[in-house]
Amino acid sequence: MIRRAVADSSLLLVQAGTAALWALPGEVAVSVVTAAELELAVLGAREQEARARRLARLSALRSSFPLLEINAQTASCFAHVADTALRRGLRPSVHQLWIAALALQHDAAVASLDPSFPELGVTPLMRVDP
Repeated sequence: MIRRAVADSSLLLVQAGTAALWALPGEVAVSVVTAAELELAVLGAREQEARARRLARLSALRSSFPLLEINAQTASCFAHVADTALRRGLRPSVHQLWIAALALQHDAAVASLDPSFPELGVTPLMRVDP
């Protein structure tokens, strides 16, 4: 049974994912990479209403879930995750690699709505249904 999870951006970019995030079992954390992606979405909003909605989502995230920071140990985990992915012929995004590295560092699964998030084999992948 999975007791800890690191949520990827897909759970936070759409309303259905946000609802699914609150329903995850165990401890849930969010990476600073995901927080940065959400902040970029706030800054990129052209309409004031969209900006306000995105900012509210980001604020709720920051106040509700611990943010996992990147440090030297994370960097070592990143190298391990990236090497494993390359040896398996996978080409995940850099963001996916950092999220998986944080999950590995914290002995957690990656929770994702994104069907393209690859099974990297170094940490469990929890596919979430909205």
